[in-house]
Amino acid sequence: MAADESAQGQGAPRRRGRPPGAKSTTTTRRKRLGGTELTQQLNNMVAELIKENRKLRRQVVKLTERGAKSASSTVDRTLRTIQRRVQKALTPPAKRRRRKPAVTVATRKKPVTRARRKKS
Repeated sequence: MAADESAQGQGAPRRRGRPPGAKSTTTTRRKRLGGTELTQQLNNMVAELIKENRKLRRQVVKLTERGAKSASSTVDRTLRTIQRRVQKALTPPAKRRRRKPAVTVATRKKPVTRARRKKS
């Protein structure tokens, strides 16, 4: 074992932690947006999504008009997927309700009889 240690690290303790040149763990936080700035940013994002959706629909119409029968089912499936993603992005997330703990009703157990009955 001593030969293995001297061959690998010449007896130096094994280094732990990040390798040199790794990024630091400290990150800068973004400034939390206020009400008007936040709504403006969300409106811009929604407008971009709507533009992209229109553009993709036009592309789908062009591709389906070309008459590629085998590709049309794939294009339709792709369109449905894109529409589902856009709808999901546009709808606000549903608020999750916390589960209320179930109310347990105190029930009495039947007493256990220890004595055996005599056979008659």
